Amino acid sequence: MNLLDWISVDEQKPVLAHELTHALQDQHLDLDKWSDQTPPDVSHTSSEDSDHLAKDELDTAREAVTEGQATAVMMDDILKPMGKSLIGDPEIVDYIKQQMSGSDNSPILARAPLLLSESLLFPYREGLSFEQDVWMDRGQAAAFTGALDRPPSSSWEIMNPREYEQGHVPSIPYLPDIHPLVDGTYRPYDIGQVGQLDLHILAGLFGGDGAARDLTPAWDGGIYWAGQRLSATTPAEQASTKSISFFYLSVWKNAASAQAFTHLYADELGRKYSGLKSDKAAAQVSDEADGTVEQVYSSNEGPVVITRRGKLVFVSESFDLPMARQLATLILGAQGSGPLQSASTARPSTQSGTAVAADGFNPHETLTAPVVRFLSSCGVTKAAVDAALEATHSGR
Repeated sequence: MNLLDWISVDEQKPVLAHELTHALQDQHLDLDKWSDQTPPDVSHTSSEDSDHLAKDELDTAREAVTEGQATAVMMDDILKPMGKSLIGDPEIVDYIKQQMSGSDNSPILARAPLLLSESLLFPYREGLSFEQDVWMDRGQAAAFTGALDRPPSSSWEIMNPREYEQGHVPSIPYLPDIHPLVDGTYRPYDIGQVGQLDLHILAGLFGGDGAARDLTPAWDGGIYWAGQRLSATTPAEQASTKSISFFYLSVWKNAASAQAFTHLYADELGRKYSGLKSDKAAAQVSDEADGTVEQVYSSNEGPVVITRRGKLVFVSESFDLPMARQLATLILGAQGSGPLQSASTARPSTQSGTAVAADGFNPHETLTAPVVRFLSSCGVTKAAVDAALEATHSGR
């Protein structure tokens, strides 16, 4: 650990408390191994797909535990001289979270795209709330060693800590074997969950704070798969987004939310593709029997098809229309009319990914890990410290 010789030691003590908490976590378990459970390769078979989906949000949840614990210790260290604490004065956390989200405390985060800033803030901001709630409900041991020994497996549990406390885990939409259908045309490119955090960010990107606030609680699962055309053989062809096709299945708690998301997603397409046109002639007539509604668009990168059936919304982009419809029929039909099937019934012991946003930006591919960690430590931790100090100075 390196301290800065141009800043007083007293000013660095809160961050020191934060980092020493990570050292204590590492003494309890192998923190590097525990925090890095990402499947190393893209999946190529149906069983590998299921395994990848079951593990896809683990690192997101585990990072929120480790950073939430370290931030909680840091905040208590800052608040103690004022006679305050996270447990004794729980309202302080709401103010701290609000300040962390503001732009004044971190110019770096203020300039960052929403996807990047929200991804960086999540483990500190929502992790802090998660730890505070578990600490207040179940005690300090449950919030610290308990959360390390029985970690949450999803962003949904972090955002809904009482569900975690009751041992609930979110269902993962079932992905049937798509490989006989796609392998002749595509090589697997990416796969993952669209967790509640991902949906919160997407809704914010598409519709602003109001859409994120309204749709996030209605989320009930999501998965995506992307493939690259085998015909893309040159570096230039492979670098082009035209070589990539993907589908996204989202599940909602009610049909009204599914319809609202469909409208939100469709409205965003014009900003994503040039030459987008609604192809009403190609769209199939709605199936009144099962409530299926199909919207078809043409774009400079191929067809976009949005198929809504009750609480399910299936989006395919750049697949040929016949294959898009075959995928929609296969995947929507596999969900059944009862409870969603889960990719894994047991709490898995491995990892997370972040869904690619509508503009194709993925911070984990665009930025190297050291840069992400640098932004986290310099931007987010500073924002957290400043927010806590502001809370104490304002008398909250």
